[in-house]
Amino acid sequence: MDFRTKVDQNSFGVRATALIIRDNHIFLGKHEDGFHTIGGAIEVGETSSQAALREMQEEIGITGEIVDLAFVVENQFTADSLKFHNIEFYYIIKPLEEPPTKMVEGKESYPCEWLPLDELDNFDIKPAFLKKALINWDGQLKHIVNKDGED
Repeated sequence: MDFRTKVDQNSFGVRATALIIRDNHIFLGKHEDGFHTIGGAIEVGETSSQAALREMQEEIGITGEIVDLAFVVENQFTADSLKFHNIEFYYIIKPLEEPPTKMVEGKESYPCEWLPLDELDNFDIKPAFLKKALINWDGQLKHIVNKDGED
């Protein structure tokens, strides 16, 4: 059981994201609509950092080490006529193993790539705020309110 609820056409959830960074590159999954981070809903009884590490293990099969909590994000967007409001914890994570070339989410498999942090503007990244937030991150925890793709 995780922290997600749906009422009519509204979904509210609490998520954790693994920002896997090495040598000024970030590791992302390539979906049909762009590049996505590794992450998912926090389960009941789990801390956000435990969830980020678990999601990394489930989706790409490797372990990592938490470096820092970089962003707490209130992310509001619409997808397939469903309105989402997620509270998200974004952790910088150092991989302890070499990440694979594919990630698995449920029954789907997606290719993965290392993208240079200083070139993120050249890619379609979801959520888009990461393009600027990552390159400008100063090591301090940031609170970000992201509505419908605003930066």
